[in-house]
Amino acid sequence: MGMLEHLGRPAARLTGLVGIAAVAALLGGCSAGNIIDPDTPDDATATETRTAAGTAPTSPAAPEASIPAHESPVRITSERGLPLYAPGDELTLQGSDAEPQITLTVTSLSVHETCPIDGGKPDHDAFAVLEIDASFKASHGDAAQRPLSLSPNQWSFYSTADARFDGDLGTTPAASCQNAGTALPVELKPGASVHGTLVLDIPAAKGSLTLADVDTDIAEWQLP
Repeated sequence: MGMLEHLGRPAARLTGLVGIAAVAALLGGCSAGNIIDPDTPDDATATETRTAAGTAPTSPAAPEASIPAHESPVRITSERGLPLYAPGDELTLQGSDAEPQITLTVTSLSVHETCPIDGGKPDHDAFAVLEIDASFKASHGDAAQRPLSLSPNQWSFYSTADARFDGDLGTTPAASCQNAGTALPVELKPGASVHGTLVLDIPAAKGSLTLADVDTDIAEWQLP
């Protein structure tokens, strides 16, 4: 009986030590991290726990930048300071209200030793054949709108040495070649849309063509 009593005392002391150690471990774990408020929501608790463990909190994603508005590309200019256009580029002329009024597109540009339609020969050196689409938006204002001339007289030829040709580009062979196909009208009137072929009798197969509105050159195309 005495032996059983002696063995019982250490067992009680051991149980007490284990309990104290468990409490100490629990308190130690709490001091190493953040004290969790029982009223704190679960997701906030999880965030605090990750922060205490050394993981940096994730910042809110920055809002995406808005897509910039499309801007028209800056057009290259020629030695004469004129905007250079290529086949397929649209030339736009604005009216007094700053709205597009006239659009003109040289859809194709080619050079030929003889007329590709009727086989005629030029008076000069070659034929420049231009396929053109153009439209004129009519204005509802009171101001009178003058038509845009599309005749050969509004075109000029510049050589590769930048010399302007003073001869006639609208020769009889050029007119004959043009009329053999779908000839471009000589002018574009308000409210009209046109499509046709323009043939110019040029002094060389290489160089540039310019288009004038009245007496002022407004655009340039390089011959292929």
